[in-house]
Amino acid sequence: MVAGAVVALAGHGVALGVTLAVAIAAGGGPDADLDSGGRFGVLFSAAFTYGIAQLVLLWGCVALSGPLGRGSSSGLVAGWVLGLAASLSYVCGGFGP
Repeated sequence: MVAGAVVALAGHGVALGVTLAVAIAAGGGPDADLDSGGRFGVLFSAAFTYGIAQLVLLWGCVALSGPLGRGSSSGLVAGWVLGLAASLSYVCGGFGP
């Protein structure tokens, strides 16, 4: 069960990293001076990438749950749900000062 949760949480880390890389590549770096159109472009590309990454991660968890057995399947589901909650909190600014 723990292995399944670790795999799912690692997948969330990769999804978040890819989302941040796409947002920075779209011009949303830390020192970027964005007008309203630039902000929309960065937000749209990041939200689209995050959504696709979550769908791929969910599909991977579902695909792995069959062959790994019941314990790992429960861990995958728990890890995906907890990782989704943590990453959404991070993306929405929940871990800032």
